[in-house]
Amino acid sequence: MSNTEDVTSGNSAGIRSTIKRPWFIAIICVVVVAIVAGAIALGSNRGGRISAKDLMANVQVTPVDIGSGNTYTNFGVADFATALLRLVANGNDNYLTSPLSLELALAMTANGAGGQTQSQMLDALAGGGSADALNAFLMDYVAALPSTDKAKVNIANSIWYDASRGIDVKQSFLQANATWFGAGAYAAPFNAQTIKDMNTWVSKNTDGMIPNMLDSLDPNAQMVLLNALALDANWAVPYLEPQVSQGTFTSADGLQQTVNFMTSTEAQYLDDGLATGFIKPYDQNAYEFVALLPNQGVTMTDYLASLTGMKFLNTLQSAANESVVAQLPQFSFKSSLDLVDTLKAMGMTDAFDAGTADFTNMATNAADMLLHIGDVKQKTFIDVTPSGTRAGAATEVEMLAGAGYVEPPHTVTLDRPFVFAIVDGQSQQPLFLGIVNTITS
Repeated sequence: MSNTEDVTSGNSAGIRSTIKRPWFIAIICVVVVAIVAGAIALGSNRGGRISAKDLMANVQVTPVDIGSGNTYTNFGVADFATALLRLVANGNDNYLTSPLSLELALAMTANGAGGQTQSQMLDALAGGGSADALNAFLMDYVAALPSTDKAKVNIANSIWYDASRGIDVKQSFLQANATWFGAGAYAAPFNAQTIKDMNTWVSKNTDGMIPNMLDSLDPNAQMVLLNALALDANWAVPYLEPQVSQGTFTSADGLQQTVNFMTSTEAQYLDDGLATGFIKPYDQNAYEFVALLPNQGVTMTDYLASLTGMKFLNTLQSAANESVVAQLPQFSFKSSLDLVDTLKAMGMTDAFDAGTADFTNMATNAADMLLHIGDVKQKTFIDVTPSGTRAGAATEVEMLAGAGYVEPPHTVTLDRPFVFAIVDGQSQQPLFLGIVNTITS
């Protein structure tokens, strides 16, 4: 078999689609997991093919029966999402996380972990359980993500390793990630060309919206895991020009800003006791935009401290079917997060410690040095407009190795800092979760 493979060969999981243009929502997540033991130059994104040996050529994907046990009642996964936001939101900036993208990348990584290292990862990711239980949950969840003509999702995964380092990747590790996540795998020396190939893969699987995910890796990097997630959807009812008007938003630092508010009447009102909000659906309710505005006198810090996965899901699942005038500001921002300390605070300590990390189920290397996680970063952006939402995320984890009008009873005006999420319409697990503290464009 040729060592030159098409960029999309053997690397898709879930629903594949072609990403449309800005009148759709486009949410892109890319997760990079670089595994380092105890090289790499700059790269840019050019061309559409990769020159790396396809390690999955001899790996057969074994069908699995995931049964009916995964009914999206696993509050542990939602707890991971809310804890992630709570721990990173430590100032007056805007914040955007992609829990699902990070969850998938770390779940793939956990398939190569053992002992207490794996236990800590599973506790943080899903509140405990086995690796296969989490794999089954995520596989079931991804397979069930809705897709319509105007609301499509694409998820892809791949594994890369430096063949020149003498690292021996375990076939069981490749098999698990092929079976559960459809991950492709490629072997190549970690040089400028391979960085270019990784960026090509990312760009291809995000329709060019993240053209240059990687600039460099730690000189000791031996493996990289990539996850790309893209979502495209129209609002179910787009805003018309008369529904957009100027108003005042008071930012977290007290600055009053003149911004464009988009006004609509929505059918689902939220009230969790400390915040009120609304749900605004995308096409055919496949995905939903969720907004939660802390009550006057409730600080964002206090609200986030109260927000658990169970509370978030229960709030959405118990939404009142009552009309609400919803005023949503147009906003657009980028966010960049270093997640090492966050994940340590969530209990994943051993994975980052060269002396205690156990990734022996992932690979061994000629120098017999232990693999461990060196860095975890996530970059995101979002753009909310009258026609829809455009958003993206990239995460790097570096391891060392209508009837007659009736006045609605509720009004929610997002004119001060608020929490927002984009969830799927079935399980209401958050694909994206963030905070708007100030309006930027």
